[in-house]
This record gives sequence, structure tokens and C-alpha cells, in this order.
Amino acid sequence: MSRLQLALIVVAALVLLALYVQGKWQERRLLQRMRATLHGGVEDALLRAGSAAGPAAGPAAAPGGDAAAGAHPPEPQAGARTEPRWEDAAAGPVGGHGGAAAYAAVAGQVPVEVRAAQLTQELAARTGGGGRIEPEEVVSEPLRLPAAANPPDWAEDPMLDLALELRCARAVDGVAVIDAAAALTAESFPLPVHFVVWDSRHEQWVLPDRFGYYTDALAAIQLAGRRGALTAEVLTRFLAAVRSVATALQADFDVPDPERLLAQARELDAVCARYDLRIGLTVFAAAPWTAPQLRAAAQRAGFVPGATSPGWVYADESGAPLLALTAESATPRKVVLELDVPLVSSYADGLAALIDRAEALAEILGGRVVDDNGRPVDAASMASVQPQLAQVHEEMARAGIDPGGVRARRLYR
Repeated sequence: MSRLQLALIVVAALVLLALYVQGKWQERRLLQRMRATLHGGVEDALLRAGSAAGPAAGPAAAPGGDAAAGAHPPEPQAGARTEPRWEDAAAGPVGGHGGAAAYAAVAGQVPVEVRAAQLTQELAARTGGGGRIEPEEVVSEPLRLPAAANPPDWAEDPMLDLALELRCARAVDGVAVIDAAAALTAESFPLPVHFVVWDSRHEQWVLPDRFGYYTDALAAIQLAGRRGALTAEVLTRFLAAVRSVATALQADFDVPDPERLLAQARELDAVCARYDLRIGLTVFAAAPWTAPQLRAAAQRAGFVPGATSPGWVYADESGAPLLALTAESATPRKVVLELDVPLVSSYADGLAALIDRAEALAEILGGRVVDDNGRPVDAASMASVQPQLAQVHEEMARAGIDPGGVRARRLYR
């Protein structure tokens, strides 16, 4: 290391030492100034060593009633305890009571009269001169109601569901309920399964929320649907999963009669199959279409991509799916439009939409509309189908299944 480097290091050290000494000196001057200003140091006056005289040395104990007459107390002696006092410009010492204006005036060396006048002006400004402080508006977040915010999209239907009520011995928190319900979701059932809890505050079944507390739950499985009926094997697995949930929640439930349930499931499956009717039309072309061509044609005809199934969907005015459009391959020569009869509330509107959208697609794609046997189809030939659709809807209604209603959507989805 050269002499120049050593000299630079020494100079830098001296500069840092000088800055440190200067800072300590300024700190000491500041403390001295504060002690002089506050008459006795920066510590709390209430924590100073008490004087031998004690509280009795104050004006209240002065002979001759000087305190009552408003005489000022003597100056505090060195080392004596100084009691905090509130000053009033007109009345002098008033013992240990008074306003905060006088205390702030003493601490900041502001005359009592000036500070009191300032507070009076601020009070008048806030109250409009009336002397009463109006409460400020308090803005808070709304109370969170987790249970009411999670209503299920399912409601128990005695015709469609096997529902088992779980009665807990004590209230169970939502986290434990959700963990216990995992035994149901871990299983793969061919029919829809639902799990809800009872919200006693709003008196309704809701989805479990981790912030809630529940004493009753409901586990349900659908008895039948378009995909088939409940079998003995599925029922056994479902009851085992419900028993696992009940054990985790320290709950009990009534075990159903398997034979009766299986008979009810077979009966519902037969009813479902009786009205499971679809009408389809095919748009056929001599040459295959490309995927972009087919996608553009479907969009022009008012179809949108299906949310739960491949292909496209055409909805009615209320937004409910009305028609389904599917293709046989990525580069098809034909596409099929289907009307799901049980899922439409008006068979006449559904049939008219089927014919209209098929003709629109045929015009866009340069194809022709045919039936399942390849024969040309027009509106006149489809008119003969209407009486059959009317009969199906009437029989569904008599069986307790409203065409296009909630029960029909659950059975035929």
C-alpha cells in the first residue's frame, strides 16, 4: 500500500471522527435547551421524585383559604415533585382539573389566553357556533355473511334424490365440515352428488363456508337420469362415503332401506327413458368444410361454443340452450342439429328454431338439409311432428316433470 493511500485513509477517518463529535455536541446542546424550556428535564413530570411536602403542600392545604381565593402557588423548589396543573387565564390555579388548552400552552410556551382563544374558534367552526360537536361519519365495511353468499344451485327433490340428513352432536366449524366432505368428492359417482349444510340464521341450505358453524348437513345422490339409474354397487359406495363424513363430524343419520331405494331408482329411470326424445336435422355437403369455415358459419347462424359439451349451442330468448350443433370430425361433410325435446318449454318454438337454423347453415355452408335417412327436409314435412311433440309434453307434465323446468334439466343433462 502506497503512502498516498495511507494518507487518504487517515484523512477519511479524521473526517468521520469530526462528524461524530459534531453530532454529539449538537445533541447535547439540544438536550440542554429542552431542559431549560421545560423547567426540569425531558422526563415525565409525574415520574419525578416526590417532595417531602406531598400533595398537602398544594394550595388546597394552604392556611387561610388562599386556594379558594385563587392565590398562585409558590415556585417549586429544586428536587421537589412538580404536580401537573391546569391554568385558566381568568381564575388562576384550579387544582388538578381544567382544559387541555392550558397544558398544551405550558408545554409549548404558548400563552394560555391565546391557546384558549384558538380552541374556542376551532370549536365554533366545527359546530357552527352552536357549541355541540357533530359526530363524524363513520364508514366501515359491510358485515360478511359467508353462508348467505353461497347458496347452492341444487335443492332437494324427493322424486329425484336420496338425501341423508347428518345431525351433529355439537356445532362444527366450516373448515372441519369442508375437510370431512372431501370423502364424498373423492369418490367418482356416475350420478350427481350434492352436499349442503343448514344455515340457521337465514334458515336455508347453503354450501359450507370455512367461517361458519353448522349442526346439520345433507348428503344426496340422484336416483336416476339420462346416464342410467342408481345401482346397488353405487348405493353401497355412497353410504360408505356418507358414513365417513358422519364419523368425522361426530354426527348420525338414518340408514335407508336399500331395496326400496333401488326400486324407486328403477321406476324413475323408466319415466326418464319414456320421454327421452331428440329430433335431429343434418346439413350435408358434397365437399368437406374446414374447421375455420365451420366455426365462422356457426357464429353467423347464432351458435356459441358449448360450455359443458363439444360443439355449439343455440339459446332461446331467455338464454337457455335450445339447439345443439355437432360435427362428425375436424373437416366434416355434414353437421347435425338436435332439439332436445324434454329440455324445451315450448316444442313449437323449438321445432321452428330447428328448421330455421338448419336452413341458415345450409345456405352459409353451401349444403342441403336432410333427415337421418338422407331425404330432403322442409318446413312442411316437419309439421307432422308437432302432434307427437305435444303428446310427449302433456305426458311429462302429468308425470310431474315440467318440460324445460328444473326437474327436467336435472334428469336430461
